[in-house]
Amino acid sequence: MAPPPGELCRSMLDIVAGAVRAYYMFDVADTIDIARLRTIEGEGLSKAYLPLRPHASPAYLQFPAPPLLAPLPDAQIDGSTCKVRIKFFDYGVISLRLSIDAAGPWDEYVKIADRVRTDDRFAAYAQATVERVCRELGSALDDPHEALVEDYFVLEVEQFAQPVSGLALYEEHAQDVAALLLNERAPLSRSEIDEAFRLRFSYLVDDLTLVQWDTAFVYDRRDSADAIADILEFANSQLLELRTYDALLDRELDVIYKALPGGMSKSLRGRAEAGQAASLRLLIVDVLELTDRASNALKVVGDAYYARIYRAASKRLGLSDWQSQIDTKLESVGDVYRFFSDEARNRRDAFLELTVIALIAVEVIIGVLTLMR
Repeated sequence: MAPPPGELCRSMLDIVAGAVRAYYMFDVADTIDIARLRTIEGEGLSKAYLPLRPHASPAYLQFPAPPLLAPLPDAQIDGSTCKVRIKFFDYGVISLRLSIDAAGPWDEYVKIADRVRTDDRFAAYAQATVERVCRELGSALDDPHEALVEDYFVLEVEQFAQPVSGLALYEEHAQDVAALLLNERAPLSRSEIDEAFRLRFSYLVDDLTLVQWDTAFVYDRRDSADAIADILEFANSQLLELRTYDALLDRELDVIYKALPGGMSKSLRGRAEAGQAASLRLLIVDVLELTDRASNALKVVGDAYYARIYRAASKRLGLSDWQSQIDTKLESVGDVYRFFSDEARNRRDAFLELTVIALIAVEVIIGVLTLMR
């Protein structure tokens, strides 16, 4: 008896070489002095250059200051052997990657991907490992803070059992690939499938990359797949940084609004207001410096293949929206800074006027007393 058409279709997607990769990114400090890092848990560190295709110009994508990475011992999680790799970005982000090699029937690959994305033990292992590493880093962390976390998953296929083109994955296996990407088991509508494939990229006929906000599907050769995964990892680290700055500004704005008229203790010479203004000026400078460091950590020039993938990931993650939100809050902080500056100046001017009046009064009194003698 012949297998049902759906099972026959999926059997054509049996995987010879593939992997499920989970990225857990932690914003742990304002900056990390990576120049001071030599080893992590006994493992040597190396610079993480982007492994672009040999024919791709490195001028399109490059790290001015490459992050550092190190392999860590394999981990056993939920009965799966995970290869562990950790990466350090100088703008305060630590990224821990868990990779599970996967080969065999498509349905088994789907089960592995589902387990990695839903089992909290993977995230818990990443959390515990990064906390342990942070204790080892010590003074290399500048202004450490409670970590904000972002995760991302890359579902990677290097080779299918039968030759499959990127176009065939879209035209003949779209339901299965979209369901994998969206972590859905029920049949998807055509509109959802089209949305899942909306940001798709193919450089050669036998590769395909799909980018979603929390997951990507990458069917490509190992070197190119590694480059794409690194680009997606970097874009998510930028999202994490923007979320961190947004939360920081929210906290500071709450404090600022409490210090506005009605809740602010006023000082005769404007010292309280001047102190508030100085604090806000430092906040603005710090946020601008840190956002600039993160946004310029990767130089993107032109419209080459990898640059397009990076821009698509940035769009999916809403990086420009987060940046606009931060800019708006910085404008609010700037307005309050100008208010405190003006208030401090006005109080200093008023104090000086009172001082001059007092001095004149003293001189008049002294003059009158002198004439009365």
